[in-house]
Amino acid sequence: MSIEPRAQVAPERVLPAPVPMAPETAAQQRVVHRICARVAPPGTDVGVAELPPGGLQVWIDTPAPVGGPESWVLHHRMAREVALVGWHCEADADRLLVLGWSAACLHNRVRLLQSGLRRLADYEPTAQRAVQLDGRGPEDLAALSIGQVVADVCASIERRLRWPARLAELDGFERSSGLAHLQLLLAQVIGLEGKVAAACEEHLVMARVLAGGVCEHYARHSDLRRAQREVLAESRHWVHASSLIRSSAAARPGSTGAGRPHMGLAERRIAASVINHGGPRVIPATVAPRAGHAGLGEAAR
Repeated sequence: MSIEPRAQVAPERVLPAPVPMAPETAAQQRVVHRICARVAPPGTDVGVAELPPGGLQVWIDTPAPVGGPESWVLHHRMAREVALVGWHCEADADRLLVLGWSAACLHNRVRLLQSGLRRLADYEPTAQRAVQLDGRGPEDLAALSIGQVVADVCASIERRLRWPARLAELDGFERSSGLAHLQLLLAQVIGLEGKVAAACEEHLVMARVLAGGVCEHYARHSDLRRAQREVLAESRHWVHASSLIRSSAAARPGSTGAGRPHMGLAERRIAASVINHGGPRVIPATVAPRAGHAGLGEAAR
């Protein structure tokens, strides 16, 4: 039995290997996914992929299709939050496109950070919330340890500040641009973010100190209202110490401290411990003799 030989099969076509994603693109993808996952409703998966011409595309990855109006609103919410980082975004009902850096968006982020710094300069709301112990009463203090109460208060303050979580979304992402004016804006943004992060840390330190102080005062006399009043009164001395320092520095001729931009929490507490915050005392070089009393020189004559 003869069998015809098989025809030679052409070798299988080898497709080119996929080009690996650049490290900066992978970092940008992680940041965008964090932001969009925060905006999306619970249980909603978000897909992020590289856009072939450049940039990223974001879509709602759910088994059941999302309605047109709902999808449009969600993609535009994502676009608003992503644009706050400084990227130009375009959104419709199907997807979100994250493109390159935008000078207008970066300028907006600079204004947003500067506004945040001005609000963070006021420590009074944080002090008020910290001494309230996040609404806990004597029964809660008896059931929880001081460390747990302080940790819960700090977590509540951190959520109210909002900036720590927003800045944490940018962890591991080094921002840069080949255009000089965009690079300058990015440098300004990164510098302001560092100042905002430091100010938020001071608020959290204050919350930790005040919440722990209320717990310690309450342990001594078992009067929560009294403990809150005492700790809040003590805090006001060093919360507002920087304004006293600025006013006294402005009153001194030739002083360079009048335009001091920011004072840390430790400096405030040290300044509050100093009794004399006013202008320097003027000590006369010579004391004029009072009427009816001769001076030492005249008495010796």
